[in-house]
Amino acid sequence: MKNIISSSRRLIYILLLLVIVASVTLSVFMERTAHNIRRNETPLLNSTIPQMRYLGDFESALLRYQLAMDKRFTDSITPDRFEFLESMGRSELDATLAQLRPSLGDGPELDALRDGYQRIVKLTPEFERNVGANPAAARAVLIQMNDDVKQLRLRIDGLQQNVEDAIYDNGTMANRAIGWITGLVHVFDVLALVTCLFMLYHVRARVRVENELSHQARHDPLTGLAHRRSFEARLASLPAVPHVVVLGTIDRFSRIIGGFGHAFGDRVMIGLAERIRSAAERSGGEVFRLDGANFAILFRMECSDLALAEALSTLRDEVRNPYDCEGHEIYTTLSLGAVSYPQHGANPDVLLRNADAALQAARKAGGDRLEVYSQQLNAEAGERLDLESLLRHAVEREELELHYQPQQALSDGGLIGFEALVRWRRQGKLISPADFIPLAEESGLIVSIGNWVLEETCRQISVWQAETGQRVVVAVNISPRQFAAPGFLAHLEDLLATTHIDPSCLELEITESVMVEDAESAIALLHRLRALGLKLAIDDFGTGYSSLAYLSRFPIHKLKIDQSFVRNMHSVKEQSAIVQATISLGHSLGLTVIAEGVESETQRALLSNWRCDEIQGYYYSRPLPAASALNFLEGSLQLQAA
Repeated sequence: MKNIISSSRRLIYILLLLVIVASVTLSVFMERTAHNIRRNETPLLNSTIPQMRYLGDFESALLRYQLAMDKRFTDSITPDRFEFLESMGRSELDATLAQLRPSLGDGPELDALRDGYQRIVKLTPEFERNVGANPAAARAVLIQMNDDVKQLRLRIDGLQQNVEDAIYDNGTMANRAIGWITGLVHVFDVLALVTCLFMLYHVRARVRVENELSHQARHDPLTGLAHRRSFEARLASLPAVPHVVVLGTIDRFSRIIGGFGHAFGDRVMIGLAERIRSAAERSGGEVFRLDGANFAILFRMECSDLALAEALSTLRDEVRNPYDCEGHEIYTTLSLGAVSYPQHGANPDVLLRNADAALQAARKAGGDRLEVYSQQLNAEAGERLDLESLLRHAVEREELELHYQPQQALSDGGLIGFEALVRWRRQGKLISPADFIPLAEESGLIVSIGNWVLEETCRQISVWQAETGQRVVVAVNISPRQFAAPGFLAHLEDLLATTHIDPSCLELEITESVMVEDAESAIALLHRLRALGLKLAIDDFGTGYSSLAYLSRFPIHKLKIDQSFVRNMHSVKEQSAIVQATISLGHSLGLTVIAEGVESETQRALLSNWRCDEIQGYYYSRPLPAASALNFLEGSLQLQAA
């Protein structure tokens, strides 16, 4: 036995020695190869590749110059606008020629580009003289200019082909060198793999046992989460940087145990713990199970960070989703109490005591909410009153502003409109809509704020149409309280009459909750709104009452799938099924379907495959201020024109 162990050790030493020799050899060869590649690639990176980019910039500027001439000839733009675009185009062309000079030099290539560009520019005065007085002459000039542009683009294509050839030649040389390196890497990998497998064979059992013992000593046996002692040790070792400690409890979990027993409760707890862990870790949180239905989450951020509010909102939404266990549909909510370290306590005992005080305040308030600790928790009511007072004056102080989130058609990728989103800028800082929209709803201020949003949206539509000459569709969220407020219809009629916008450019997004109190009156109002020519959409479809009997009577043209379903549809099959069913339902009713909250290519591809019509979300664009939205709109129009 000893001889076998001794032989194994000698074999490991030999393998390790071979790995070391191979590693040194590979390093020397790679260094020499890298030196040769750097020597060859330096001119390529410093001159050749920038030349390719600058040639593309020059061609793009040339096309924009040509496009401005075409628009002026067809009266698509005013003379002042044309003068501005023509001047800007010449500036861009001059700038790109200057950028090409270091790589092309003062040789014939640059001279040819400059001569071609100057021939085109010299035609502009003649074009301007004839564009209004002699269209035939202007057309002739335009044709000549287009021919010159075509010839110049052919020359640019030739230069670009030369650059591509140079890049390809350098790539071929580098590829041969890399091929040698790849062969050596394979040899090294084989040696390393054999060595590692041989060593893993001997240490696997011991490591596995040690890991299991270590995990059991630090984790809860039911959920697999770190337990209370691990949490307290983590708090005791916190560095002197801001952290947030969040205590949470699953509301009324004892009712589940009382109704179905402890074994059933344990199975539900395992599923909920996994949801909480997954949601918290996506935002950088560390999750611990303290006892029973109580959890702790540690975030490395401050309580005031918007990222924390978003993370906890997502966490609560995840827990709210129905949980199916053994054929029973379980509904749960989560109460949260948060404290800041070291602001609310510098040691674990104080932090936990204060966090528990905030948690109890959340539970006393009815649960399913977040409370942040303060020395006087009841001072929050006073703060809410102050915020409400400031919000009442936000409109008159011009503190509200609209941001516009673009919406995209999946059929051709084009812009189909915007959604107007209200923002409150107080003393130069944006206040989260999650902070003031619920307060506005609760206090009734949402009616006046909603009216301002409608007025500003109509004004902005009118401005954009005047500047671009194109129809711009903008969607506006309508609060249930605003929808039910007296004078809502009359206010819309006045707006349409005073702004003279096309009513079909204004899309009203309503939620199904408008049906709660008086469904028949609400449906009648929807028909009157549709009769005005307005577009109507159901917002957050599937999160409210979702009565198909009412839906079939709505005079709407669009369904909006709530982002809570879109967010995890690629990983949660139930949400995927809901999204697909909603798309099919909308199409069967002859409605357009738009999905909000699309943030990734995966989500967009799924929705496209499921024949969703439109999307909205960070993947396409974040909400933009009015000026940025106009640039986005003009860029989209230029793409369509091109």
